[in-house]
Amino acid sequence: MNELFLGKSEDKLKNIESDTVDLIVTSPPYAKQRDYNGATSKDYEGFILPIMLECKRVLKPNGSFFFNIKEHCENGQRSLYVAKLIIELVEKHGFLLIDEFIWNKTNPFPTGSRKRLKDGFERVFHFTKTKKFQIYPENVLVKSESKWLESEKKRKNKAEHNTTNGSKMNMSKRICSEMVRPSNVLTMSSSNLNIGHPAVYPDQLAEFFIKLGSQEGDTILDPFMGSGTTCLVAKRLKRSFIGVELNEEYFQIAKERINE
Repeated sequence: MNELFLGKSEDKLKNIESDTVDLIVTSPPYAKQRDYNGATSKDYEGFILPIMLECKRVLKPNGSFFFNIKEHCENGQRSLYVAKLIIELVEKHGFLLIDEFIWNKTNPFPTGSRKRLKDGFERVFHFTKTKKFQIYPENVLVKSESKWLESEKKRKNKAEHNTTNGSKMNMSKRICSEMVRPSNVLTMSSSNLNIGHPAVYPDQLAEFFIKLGSQEGDTILDPFMGSGTTCLVAKRLKRSFIGVELNEEYFQIAKERINE
């Protein structure tokens, strides 16, 4: 299934059967920051909750939902709308908050305020609908930088080093290898594509979460498709995709990118 829908997500997602999507990767419009079909921080929960609930409905019981968002500053302080939304989703609507990833930007933009440093990171929240979710860390392994690696290779992973470390963890069964699971801090640049969309999602970020949360042939959903990055990367990685976008101009940009 490869589908692109032009229209409101809460309406278009109703065309998708329950428990059929393997993975959701999305970056919705942030509150009041950019003028592309979002809402103010005061109205944000009302704007996004119907869409989030439809996403939960269509997600498989073992599926994951990676949600990129960052609150802005308002009246001299950080807005609380993201924190309020997370609490609402978990405490009132049954979402499970599994983890929080940090996207560490290598090219942060100045904030425009002399009293603030460059805004160098964004968050990606990992939600599921059950505890039986499935992810695939083996798809995103990175080269180990462990100080134990070389000595362990010589000892053939016999665990001859001390059985506890400074944190009192039992190390007796530790196996060191060349490739290991990455941390939840992801260092990469923002996208610098100038294609007519104010906030293009970087391919590398979408690729990481699509690999982490799915296998070839799975179905990936982006209910805020924007310029189409999630669907484009899903296609490249041999996944099926569903994208929804309200803005007709951005929808055409996404459609052209994916078709190319």
